[in-house]
Amino acid sequence: MTKLNKIIMICVICLSITALNAEKYAGEIFKMGAGIRNIALGRTGLADKQSSAKAYWNASLLAQQQSTDFELMHAEDFGGNLQYDILSANIGNQTNIGFVISRIAIDNISLTAIPNPDSLPSNDNRPFAYKKIANADYIINFGIGRQLNERLLIGFSPKFVYRNIAEENAFGFGADLSATYLMRDNIVFAGRLRDFFSTQLFYKNGSHEIVNPGVDLESAFGCIVPKLDKKATVYLNSEINFEQMTDAATISASAMSIDWHAGLELAVSQSISLYTGYDLDNITAGLTVNYQRFSINYSFEQDTELDNSHRISLGFKL
Repeated sequence: MTKLNKIIMICVICLSITALNAEKYAGEIFKMGAGIRNIALGRTGLADKQSSAKAYWNASLLAQQQSTDFELMHAEDFGGNLQYDILSANIGNQTNIGFVISRIAIDNISLTAIPNPDSLPSNDNRPFAYKKIANADYIINFGIGRQLNERLLIGFSPKFVYRNIAEENAFGFGADLSATYLMRDNIVFAGRLRDFFSTQLFYKNGSHEIVNPGVDLESAFGCIVPKLDKKATVYLNSEINFEQMTDAATISASAMSIDWHAGLELAVSQSISLYTGYDLDNITAGLTVNYQRFSINYSFEQDTELDNSHRISLGFKL
């Protein structure tokens, strides 16, 4: 048995064992996405060589990182109730590492009580707010990439999380494995094994959650648009979960389900790029404006059930 076959067998065994013991939806905090352009591209990013958040999407792409760049993102989703802040960096010059630091929070939540807890609420026993709290998750993704040959890249991305929910705390850790195959300059295939070591969450009260593993597959195809003479890139992504999501997924069979993501990028000029995408049932769009070493990025996501989301970020390249 070759070394590659042994690795594949170990991956399959780990995937099967952890799926049997994992908690449904425990890993949703790790699926929020990162990088404005990737969110605008329908939350695709595995095959995106220009992503500012390679440590989140696909650490193997860091193997070809030539420069150092940063992105600082702020978003207020669902009518401003959910705060989402990210600092990401890709560090090149033969270092080939990266990181993504995220804060996902709902601030200023009021805890209430009544003066006389032995009686029902009434005009003489009105609830009052005695404390304000925040529910927050702090996540750090580290990434390192290596190039095996001129076409194949591999990456490893450990991640750590600290959770503060009301008056309960938890911490967790896990890791993703990724690989990229550069078929041509304009054709890229990539894959990621999420939560390969079964990401664990440990609560202060003794509770324990295991995050379901999953598989993401993505391809990117670049071309020149006729007549416009502009470069366009199409991203196609399959998100495979093992959470028995049934009706919540696009396609489901037994414990496995598949959701689709797609994105289209049009490079209008060296300074401006336009994006649109499909994220599950939602349409996304956005743009990037570059000026010297700086970039301003914007994304929009339409959501018919909750509320539309607007995100903005500032990028800087050394």
